[in-house]
Amino acid sequence: MKSFGDNIRKNRILRGYSQKKLGELLGFSARTISDWECGNTEPNILTIKKIANVLQVSIDELFDF
Repeated sequence: MKSFGDNIRKNRILRGYSQKKLGELLGFSARTISDWECGNTEPNILTIKKIANVLQVSIDELFDF
């Protein structure tokens, strides 16, 4: 089972976004995106909703539900 961070990375790459670009779209730094993808930190629920929207996936897909 993939982790939340792995799913962000996979979907970010599928959309052709760099960490910097995804960060710009969400209002965060590339470092923050990297931290999420590496599992160092996790975004809050409102940000998770924004991530799903920007990446055009369901929240369930981000968590492998």
